[in-house]
Amino acid sequence: MKDAKIIELIRSGRPEKGLSQLYRSLPKIERLITSKGGSKQDAQDVFQEALIVLCRKVRTEEFELTAALDTYLYSVCRFLWKNQSKKRGIETVSGGEAAFDMEHEKDLEAALERESKFQKLEEVLGDLGERCLQLLQLFYFHGQSMKSIASKMSFSSENVAKTQKYKCIERAKKMVRAAQVEPQNLMP
Repeated sequence: MKDAKIIELIRSGRPEKGLSQLYRSLPKIERLITSKGGSKQDAQDVFQEALIVLCRKVRTEEFELTAALDTYLYSVCRFLWKNQSKKRGIETVSGGEAAFDMEHEKDLEAALERESKFQKLEEVLGDLGERCLQLLQLFYFHGQSMKSIASKMSFSSENVAKTQKYKCIERAKKMVRAAQVEPQNLMP
């Protein structure tokens, strides 16, 4: 189930089905919490609390998802556990782990930013139009020749298919620039 559908279910007051999909993240959260001095029960409690936070946030008008929901949930769990462990006096980071934790946080921030750019790029490609998208997929993903594409898509000639491909690429570039997504910055 896609993140947008889960958000839609939460907003419509039927979160059970959507949240059940997010439970696939629980093992990752358990590993996080147990590696930071907590128990599996602590992880389950933090996870439940994070789901509540997520539901509350999703229902607000200003909520805008900038990463995958499971990434967002992981981040919320990490911060909730950090706060809980401070209150309890649990030692979560020591010595060399502090540098690792800071590095991990930078990696997470970079991943969140890349995820946001990928989502914008997906939206742009979704707005490109079915015909353009089909043409580009046939050429770039399926490696088909322009002659084959012209035949499949009922273009009058191979040259018309090439021209159409060029127009689609230019339109995609323009839409990407308008969405302020820099494709070269999508990869780490």
